[in-house]
Amino acid sequence: MDSRAVRSFRVFVVVTAVVALVLGVVAVLWPRPSLVLVAVLFGVYLVVAGALRVVAAVRGHGTAPAWRWTSGVVGGLVGVAGLVCLLDPVVPLVVYAALAGVAFLVEGVAALVGAIVGHPGSSRAPTVVSGVLSLLGGVAVLVAPTLALAVFTVLAGIALIVVGSAALLLLPPRAAARR
Repeated sequence: MDSRAVRSFRVFVVVTAVVALVLGVVAVLWPRPSLVLVAVLFGVYLVVAGALRVVAAVRGHGTAPAWRWTSGVVGGLVGVAGLVCLLDPVVPLVVYAALAGVAFLVEGVAALVGAIVGHPGSSRAPTVVSGVLSLLGGVAVLVAPTLALAVFTVLAGIALIVVGSAALLLLPPRAAARR
């Protein structure tokens, strides 16, 4: 690989690692504002995506009317969902947490059923432990969804800090880039 490519790669790694570190620290120190910012950005995305879908439906001359109507209606619904996110960013976050809690409950029940009836290649004890932990996690998320979101944000922030640090620590020395 030529030296310019290596230097470019090093710059890319350093920039992405620093961004990961900064975002990780922000998520750990300010989990709630970080979540709200993500919800607002998601809301903006949904409004724009919905509007673009409606425009595509209106301007979709030569396409099937069923597609145009479907695209327009879906675009309108997506845009409204985006407006809901922008009006109160916490609401969609709590809904996502509730869905995650329900998913944990379903996974826990499935694991316990698998442990009872048995399935090839797995032992009962770890499957029961996994099922019980999933059920407990689901209940915890459903009882305190905003706390669960904050914990998730802090854990994601820690993961970003670890990944950014590892990228910087594993970066080859500059001397290797000159060769």
